Amino acid sequence: MQKQRTWRLCAAALAITALTACKTELGPGDGGGGTDPNKPYPTLDGKPPQSFSLSSIDNKPANTAESFDAAVAQDANFIAVDLVMSKDGELVALASPDITGITDVATRSIYANRKTLRLIDGQTHEGWFANDFTLAELQSLRAKLPGSNTPPVGANNGRILSLNDVIAYIKRQRKTVGLYLQTLNPTYHSQQGLAMEDKLIAALTTAGYTQESAPVLVRSFEVAHLKALRAKTQVRLVQMINGNPALGPAGQILLTAPYGQPYDFTVAGVSTTYAQMVTADGLTQIKTYANGISPWKPYVISARYLDKNGDGQPDDLNNDGKWDYRDREMMPPTNLVTLAHAAKLFVHPWTFSNDVSTLASDFKGRVAAEYKLFYEVGVDGVFSDSPSDANRAR
Repeated sequence: MQKQRTWRLCAAALAITALTACKTELGPGDGGGGTDPNKPYPTLDGKPPQSFSLSSIDNKPANTAESFDAAVAQDANFIAVDLVMSKDGELVALASPDITGITDVATRSIYANRKTLRLIDGQTHEGWFANDFTLAELQSLRAKLPGSNTPPVGANNGRILSLNDVIAYIKRQRKTVGLYLQTLNPTYHSQQGLAMEDKLIAALTTAGYTQESAPVLVRSFEVAHLKALRAKTQVRLVQMINGNPALGPAGQILLTAPYGQPYDFTVAGVSTTYAQMVTADGLTQIKTYANGISPWKPYVISARYLDKNGDGQPDDLNNDGKWDYRDREMMPPTNLVTLAHAAKLFVHPWTFSNDVSTLASDFKGRVAAEYKLFYEVGVDGVFSDSPSDANRAR
């Protein structure tokens, strides 16, 4: 693992929130809303921005055929799929290595003795973990929504899928739908003797997904993992950029563990943060192994609380007696999209939602207004729980 000097980054720390905007590249489509008739969208290729479904939409359990069906029905360009490893080395579509809250495993007495403690990315988890189950055992369980007590009704509803099952599902569709794969916690899996790279390459190769033009993208938070994949495939790879989901009051992105840097950097003793990775130098380094970046959306445009009455507390802009995103005001765009496009990297931020409680006050509850703002900045695609809304806003 190369040390920080390899990146030669400027230490901009939280100054990321003062970053401004513009362009991207992808296969079919990108962009936002410019005025040049020869390039109507300020994306890297001038095409419309793409829509990527989340792994769970329409209140369906993540990574199930039911959620994928909803994404296809909403004309998502790509379907997001999360991947972990099973005990017998199979790639499985699950939203976390910790399957306690996303499957009905806790109700299965036969597996009660497999409850244990695991350290994932430096954080202790108690429960049941995919890498302690074979694929067949995992497929005897049912996926469910976090917080739900029961899985979906129906013999096949909530069925847990392998990556090969997902690829077969995609190939059965009557229209072309891309796969946007996210490999979860590669370092953790390697520590368990379950390296993900060769299994993933084998599955993609068998499916005929070997070239940059293939309808598949692979994203990850970890750098060494993406570099290992780049050495073995030409499919499009995407560096994810994280931050603490508790956005600071002034719109600052907080780089606290485990959100401050790729976990493989933590293990290797590399001090480079996500904020440093999205500087011009950092993006140049990313371009050596990836085709694009997938940042948390405040890296593109953040939002701050206001205190117009000077009482030291955020103003309750909608007078509902609590503070949430609806009480924030959008800030000027950062220059992340401009810098990424200059490095020939596309930009796919996450996560957009039709839940109005996630919309800043500027949008007045209008979902389309948020998409349009980000499209005008030039993002090349968005991850959304409502791909149809993302499409309509183009």
